[in-house]
Amino acid sequence: MQVQSIEAWRRAEAAARNGAAAARAAFAGLLARPELELPARLRLSALDLGQGALRDATAQVLAAARLPESDPGLLLELARRLFDLGEVEAGLECLRRPVVAASREPGVHAAAGRMLSDLSFYDLALERLEHAHRLGLRDLRLDYAIGLARMYCGALEPAEEALEQCLRADPDYLPALRLLSTLRRQTPERNHVDRLRASLARLGEGHAFAPLAHYALFKELDDLGDTAAAWQHLEQGMRTRRVQLAYDEQAEVELFRVLQQLPFGDVPAAAPEPGTPAPVFVVGMPRSGTTLLERMLAAHPAVADAGELRDFTCQLRWCTDRLGGPHPDAALARAAAGLDPRLLGARYLEHTAWRAHGRDRYIDKLPANFLVAGLIAAALPQARIVHMARDPMDSCFSNLKALFADAYPHSYSQAEMARHYLRYRALMAHWDRRFPGRILEVRYEALVADPEAEARRVLAFCGLQWCDEVLGEGGRKGMVGTASTVQVREPIHRRYLGQWRRYAAKLMPMKAILDAPETE
Repeated sequence: MQVQSIEAWRRAEAAARNGAAAARAAFAGLLARPELELPARLRLSALDLGQGALRDATAQVLAAARLPESDPGLLLELARRLFDLGEVEAGLECLRRPVVAASREPGVHAAAGRMLSDLSFYDLALERLEHAHRLGLRDLRLDYAIGLARMYCGALEPAEEALEQCLRADPDYLPALRLLSTLRRQTPERNHVDRLRASLARLGEGHAFAPLAHYALFKELDDLGDTAAAWQHLEQGMRTRRVQLAYDEQAEVELFRVLQQLPFGDVPAAAPEPGTPAPVFVVGMPRSGTTLLERMLAAHPAVADAGELRDFTCQLRWCTDRLGGPHPDAALARAAAGLDPRLLGARYLEHTAWRAHGRDRYIDKLPANFLVAGLIAAALPQARIVHMARDPMDSCFSNLKALFADAYPHSYSQAEMARHYLRYRALMAHWDRRFPGRILEVRYEALVADPEAEARRVLAFCGLQWCDEVLGEGGRKGMVGTASTVQVREPIHRRYLGQWRRYAAKLMPMKAILDAPETE
């Protein structure tokens, strides 16, 4: 960077200390300097975000993405901001630039890999992470990230090797130990129970990783048939994890109430426009069979698997110019009442249709999109919405025994889990009434009992011809970026039906709420 540019940047930084208005004027004054335009736009976008101006912030980073840049670090920062604002395609283009790919700094590739992994591009992430390792980076968190990406890409034995390498550096790195527990079914001859117990004893119950040990021990002891010991760890894991999370149940109650008051309804389905790919949304409770259905649909030659996308809520935020997290909230739902659904639909398609890769349909399989299923129906008449439903107790228990990252905070208490399920069921019934014929319900129990019959029903609903590939003889191959990545690689079976009954006596508090008569 030229001396004059360095001095100009320092003057802008000094002026910015006088407040937001001065900062905006100072960095706007740098836009005429080609060498400083990209970092200046990044700073302006940050100022916009600080004032809640989501659209303006997005415009700034998109303008920055059109500029040439030779600094890989700045391109990583720009890509991260683009991803945060839902501009995934533009962010990927930043990471694909030759200056990033050619970097000899392993940290550049490790950072790019972690960003790609956060977005569930595990195949792309693995290339960058392993390249960072080849360039000499040795770090247990890199080994863990490589193991995680290999697992999601279906390379289970290489994943185990990377995780064990991570644990050689730190035997108490519980994220790696827990991941090892998920890679396969544990046996008396081959398990990690003693290692997990020893690590938990060394770290103590107050450690941030303690819930990971308890959930891993539940999984392994359940595999081994020791349900009494398994339950003790699940119960302790739920208690410990619940303390770590901020969950406002009343805020969720208000969100569901506002969603049911939205003015949209009864928008008839429309045929997809010729030559334009149409989305198929797979929604429902997590761990209700959505990944199994996704696997079947994605085997169809006319269907692309786009994964669990955050784009619909992200574009809903853009349309309402309302900042917030990746999940809908009551304030966003209230703002949605005044939007033009056609704009929302157009924005969603602009940001996702590239994922179809030339095919007629693409799957958006974010289970929590059940919250906005009505908005999807109103904004995208050409979309098809498939709702995976599952036995209440099986569904809730499957959520209780899963340790999610930053989503589904209701799943660490039997009572909160049951009440959330009842709200979900009531909301889906509401969407069915408001948009008759727009949402196809598929029962998990029916899908595993007669896969062909249910697959034919789903394909017909989506306007697709039958093909035998959707049944498949083996499990899913390739990348599966969800928590069910190991299970979905198995052939279709009924082993997960009624699993809650192994713990029926312990689950009575949840069952009592689910079985209670509904009241107005």
